[in-house]
Amino acid sequence: MFKEANIRIGSSLTELYKIEEFVERISDLYNINSNYYSTILLSLDEAVRNAIEHGNQFSKAKHVDISFVAENGRLTFVVTDQGLGYSITDYVDPTDAESTETQSQKRGLFLINHLADEVSFNEKRNSLSIHFMVSSINQDLAVQRTGALQKYFKENFKNVAV
Repeated sequence: MFKEANIRIGSSLTELYKIEEFVERISDLYNINSNYYSTILLSLDEAVRNAIEHGNQFSKAKHVDISFVAENGRLTFVVTDQGLGYSITDYVDPTDAESTETQSQKRGLFLINHLADEVSFNEKRNSLSIHFMVSSINQDLAVQRTGALQKYFKENFKNVAV
């Protein structure tokens, strides 16, 4: 079983399928259940989308690096773009009824922060580390996170079946 893995993708949303394959391979190796797999995939997908759009600004000359490390009961994914960095506090709570922002905008960091066990940025703010504690992979937590995701989608995407 590998403890580290890396992939590099171009700055295009058409490359996102590689993220799913990457997470699926890791989930298979670490016997991650389907609910937790979805949590990891959604978090990583949002982080890579942010890197492509906000970090690299869809520049075909730039790429996004995604690394994985497993150690001390923790799965860590690091997403690094080649941009100048972006605001880590400029996001809205899509569940806030008083928010004037469009609910589909700026939700990536909100989702990542609520799905992961820990989130951190490098000083330049062009690299995001997303941590999942393997010890927290259990039925109760999976049910809780699934319920939170279903509630979010029901409230924000009324025409989508969950």
